[in-house]
Amino acid sequence: MRNIIERFDSICKKADDVNRKIKLTDESSGYGPRFFKMQHKKQNRLHSVGIYDYYTKNYVLFEMVNLVGQKGKVPQEFYDMENMLKNALPQH
Repeated sequence: MRNIIERFDSICKKADDVNRKIKLTDESSGYGPRFFKMQHKKQNRLHSVGIYDYYTKNYVLFEMVNLVGQKGKVPQEFYDMENMLKNALPQH
C-alpha cells in the first residue's frame, strides 16, 4: 500500500507541474488550477484517491479495496490518471 500512496503522490506532483505549465500558457481558463487531488479518508485509513479535471469535468478514482490480492501490480486507474495529465498539455 505504501508503494501505491507513493505512486499517487508522484502523480499529484505531475498534476501540479501541469497546472503550472497551463497557467503560463494561453490555455489557462482563469479559474485556478485545472487538476485537483481527491482523497477520502476515514480516521487514519485511506479509502480512495483520484484526480479531477476541472476543465473537462472528468475524474479518475481508485478505491483501495480493489488492491486486495493485487500485490505488486500497478492499478489501471493510475495509468489513466497519467494519461489524463499527459493529454492536458498542448501539443506543439
